[in-house]
Amino acid sequence: MRLRAWSAVAVVIAAGLFTAAPPVAAQAAVKFYADSGDSCRRGVTEGTLEWVDGPVVRPTVKVAGYLADEPINSPCAQDAMLSTATFSAYNGTTLVDREAYKADNERVALSFALSDATGVTAIDRVVVQVCRYSTSPIGISYCGKATEYKTP
Repeated sequence: MRLRAWSAVAVVIAAGLFTAAPPVAAQAAVKFYADSGDSCRRGVTEGTLEWVDGPVVRPTVKVAGYLADEPINSPCAQDAMLSTATFSAYNGTTLVDREAYKADNERVALSFALSDATGVTAIDRVVVQVCRYSTSPIGISYCGKATEYKTP
């Protein structure tokens, strides 16, 4: 009899835990791609953006992918430059968050989240851009076209 009582209590507690979880609205992942704009595609970033928001959960955009500088099979000679990928999150015209990563003759895995510092403002679009910068104090820099991705 005592065993049944404890089993019933365990079932009630478990049911409460499952129903107490805050609802999370994860939307379909959107594929992103941006490059440095040169003919050799020396800097490339691609992956997915996943919008996550809900009434209790902090609105975020999860970013997963990579940034590559100087692809292995490129017909172009390596140069003394590195690539950066910048991810800018907006709500309307207001910048909510920005993250930048760099790669120099390598492929860097990307896994991070964009969100408002206060945890309140939703993100309705993300702008991704790849730029290349000289590794020496004197040199050129250039950027590829900025690509924009809106919440699905």
